[in-house]
Amino acid sequence: MYVRKFEADSLDEALKSIKRELGPDAIILKTVTNKGLKGAFKKNRVEITAAISEKNYTRKSRVDKALDDQSRERFYDGDSSYISKMIDGHIDNKTEKSERYQVNDPSKNYANLGLNKQVQSVKEFGGKVRNSLDDFLSGGAERESVSLSQEPMQREIPRERIELEPQRTTQSLVEEPISRPIQEERASFSREDHELINQQRAKIDELEKRLYELGKSVERLDKREPYGLYQLRTTLRSLAIAETTVNELIKKANFELNEEELKDVDVVFEFALREMLERIHTGLPKFSNLEGSEVPFLTVLVSDSSCGQTSMLYKLGALQKDSVLIQYQPGKDKKFTESMFDLKVEKVGTIPEVVSAIRNNLEKGNNVIVDYRNNQTELNDTKKFIDGVRRSFGNVEVMICLSAIHSEIYNRRVISTYQNLSDGLIITNIDLCLNYGALFNICEEYPQLPLKFFGTGEVIPEDIESATGERILAGMFNLN
Repeated sequence: MYVRKFEADSLDEALKSIKRELGPDAIILKTVTNKGLKGAFKKNRVEITAAISEKNYTRKSRVDKALDDQSRERFYDGDSSYISKMIDGHIDNKTEKSERYQVNDPSKNYANLGLNKQVQSVKEFGGKVRNSLDDFLSGGAERESVSLSQEPMQREIPRERIELEPQRTTQSLVEEPISRPIQEERASFSREDHELINQQRAKIDELEKRLYELGKSVERLDKREPYGLYQLRTTLRSLAIAETTVNELIKKANFELNEEELKDVDVVFEFALREMLERIHTGLPKFSNLEGSEVPFLTVLVSDSSCGQTSMLYKLGALQKDSVLIQYQPGKDKKFTESMFDLKVEKVGTIPEVVSAIRNNLEKGNNVIVDYRNNQTELNDTKKFIDGVRRSFGNVEVMICLSAIHSEIYNRRVISTYQNLSDGLIITNIDLCLNYGALFNICEEYPQLPLKFFGTGEVIPEDIESATGERILAGMFNLN
């Protein structure tokens, strides 16, 4: 087994060197890519350790001897399967012919040195008889010949069948088409041998392809990211922004900004803020479009558990004149708040009572806001209630209440439960939010549910504001 280490500037150059020096049957033992501080002190960047068996290396060297330098370069620039096939054909033909027409010469035990070589008459293939001693004394090249005593049936063998393989040399090995040795190869190998050889060649081709792809990946990793993009990627990841969003922003920045702008942190962050602002969808509540209209409006607030929905109910009631608040399964009494702001509140305990209260107040021309909490109630009951309200009354808007202090996973679960029933989102306790990145992820994932209101505190009715994307980005990047 021969083992060698190859060094080159790239994987492609290293693989070409391995194929030229060891042949297509070489095995990759180890690949080392020098980068970072280690690579700074080395001229070459890629080190590959390869090995080849002694038998395969000997077979390759026989072909190299038959080629000159120029032909050898052209030969090893070809495909690995083609090179391997030509080497196999060269060796097999030579071995087969030498065994078939071998002369039984007693002097072969002396390594063809000519010692004690018998003097015998040999018949050449032109009919001429020549003494073998003359050949030995004249130092001439050995000729392919067969002794008369050893020739079967005293039959001459055509010269073209026993020509030495090296006489093909140079151009024949390089330019000979792949389809040439098909019939001879079938005669030399069994079907199982062919299948095994084809499998090995396919594995080699696949390995070369993967090494090429690995080389391209290494080149991309070695290419350093511009400083502005690096800072943006690091910052967004620290804010828990979804990785898909980070990659999309980086990709778009690479497309729209030039190299100098990508190095400028301020330019890159300004670009990212514009893109992120477009991904936050907001909208006005539907009842704001009907102000001054005589048509009453119904608003339903939906939530799973305590999230500040009751306080948001009072704030919305203070904003709308002539509005009636309906609390389904009410909690603590807040008579002081109701009397302070002169709010009309009706508290009911069953769904039929809720529907009846809605109908009575809408017939009187009052706007209605319903505080609906799904406290250990089946989701199907909530769906039936909302579908029934939409069919029974004209102007209806359903909004999901989320709390900014709840985890992103919990808020996602609530949205996935009611997203097909609602028209928008209300986020409460935004003044206590510690993770604005989670709110941004929700806004981007559910663009069909625009933000309507933010709850900014406990004070009624002041701590409420229309939802804007700037508020989320300001909290995310600590902008004033």
